[in-house]
Amino acid sequence: MLASAGYVQADALQPDPAWQQGTLANGLQWQVLATPQRPSDRIEVRLQVNTGSLTESTQQSGFSHAIPRIALTQSGGLDAAQARSLWQQGFDPKRPMPPVIVSYDSTLYNLSLPNNRNDLLKEALTYLANVSGKLTITPETVNHALSSEDMVATWPADTKEGWWRYRLKGSALLGHDPAEPLKQPVDAAKIQAFYEKWYTPDAMTLIVVGNIDARSVAEQINKTFGTLKGKRETPAPVPTLSPLRAESVSIMTDAVRQDRLSIMWDTPWQPIRESAALLRYWQADLAREALFWHIQQELTKNNAKDIGLGFDCRVLFLRAHSH
Repeated sequence: MLASAGYVQADALQPDPAWQQGTLANGLQWQVLATPQRPSDRIEVRLQVNTGSLTESTQQSGFSHAIPRIALTQSGGLDAAQARSLWQQGFDPKRPMPPVIVSYDSTLYNLSLPNNRNDLLKEALTYLANVSGKLTITPETVNHALSSEDMVATWPADTKEGWWRYRLKGSALLGHDPAEPLKQPVDAAKIQAFYEKWYTPDAMTLIVVGNIDARSVAEQINKTFGTLKGKRETPAPVPTLSPLRAESVSIMTDAVRQDRLSIMWDTPWQPIRESAALLRYWQADLAREALFWHIQQELTKNNAKDIGLGFDCRVLFLRAHSH
């Protein structure tokens, strides 16, 4: 494979045909994957909104975190008992996820439903559609949300952690912390205006995966989300990180229990959209794996058994980090 990689024509990658996808007339994108081969799996529902703390001005700090907090204290078009039951059952005890995760460029709503519960799936779609365009934002609902437990997580989980703050140097992200609290006094009308500006259906993607009737779910999505109004007038800022400087640094942090030595390769990243790029990624992955095993063998030869060795590769805002 490696030998022939340079001679492979760069063909555009095609989506797995098992994934059904479409775009509603109002611009909302949806993806549905039916998994009848895994009937006992839970039904996973995600709503991703293309907005986060990077869209906030200084006076709007905390708005992107406050909106899902408000959503979690409302019944979302359901009666109170239905909403309570939905959230009690929409949580996977084996693989718990926060109900909402807010980051710099996105807000992700998560529901994990028991299998064979089409009634709950219908309620989940109703709730998320309500979140998407029908929230009640008033001084009373804002105060109620702020006085309730904050169930909204951020990515990264600790935005103040030493390494992360170092990595943000030179980036616009540094002044847009998704964990930032609301400025006082709180103006509900300004939160409402922010919500209407950024929570538009053409900036949302809904994903449903599980042992479901894909056609029926697609029809439900069209019926439930098709009435949402609004259109983006302003594109959301694209988050970027500055290249890492080629220097050694020492960072104090409580995020690890043992001292850690890391060597990091920092390179630009472009999304993989065609076959040649995918092959280059596989080559790099094989090279990382070979380097890992070589170092592991050397450590074993030297009886360095207490050293935990790990290789990681992740993409952070158009930068690829291998370490």
